[in-house]
Amino acid sequence: MSRSPFQDQFSADRPTTLVAGALRGYRQWEVTLDMRLKAVSQNHIWHSPMRAICRHPDTSHSAPHADCTCGIYACHRPDDDQLATSSVLHPGCVVTGVVEAWGRVEVGERGFRAQHTKIVALEYAMPTQANLVQALGESRYIFDERRRTELPDGRVVKTVELVLYLGSPRKWATKLAESYPSVEIFDDRATMVRKYPPIEVAGLLPR
Repeated sequence: MSRSPFQDQFSADRPTTLVAGALRGYRQWEVTLDMRLKAVSQNHIWHSPMRAICRHPDTSHSAPHADCTCGIYACHRPDDDQLATSSVLHPGCVVTGVVEAWGRVEVGERGFRAQHTKIVALEYAMPTQANLVQALGESRYIFDERRRTELPDGRVVKTVELVLYLGSPRKWATKLAESYPSVEIFDDRATMVRKYPPIEVAGLLPR
């Protein structure tokens, strides 16, 4: 599969680099109703660690591959335009975090595509009374009143009950922490980046 100009920014024009240690990067995930992290551009749930597999039907190579789009993407810098501003935690929102990558890696000017990654940190702000209404209004999980939804605790509720459930944000944070117990949680990006700053990748880029 050929790469797009965007994907070229996460790829090299030389053979794939083998990273023995850990390469740090930044990326985003969508938060599902059961407080797990889903890839923003693809419909799969993240575990930690993750291993990339190329699913293109006409290929049999290991991911990432120089002539393909496969691999797990991350940006080199936390202030990359692709990463959203600080997010208020609620189902349906997008959160930013730090990953460490190793194994086969395609390194580009903007970021990399990796074979193996794990999530080490997440950044989000807990909702306040002032922004809770806005958070609920943005949520894609507010369904038609005739629709029933299963909550993370196993209960099946109507829309009106779902709104009440979403009014307990501490449940969200607790559930997310249970799903990813090894991930460090920060309530602001500046603190997260101070602990996990960008690393120098110039030596991995084409000269």
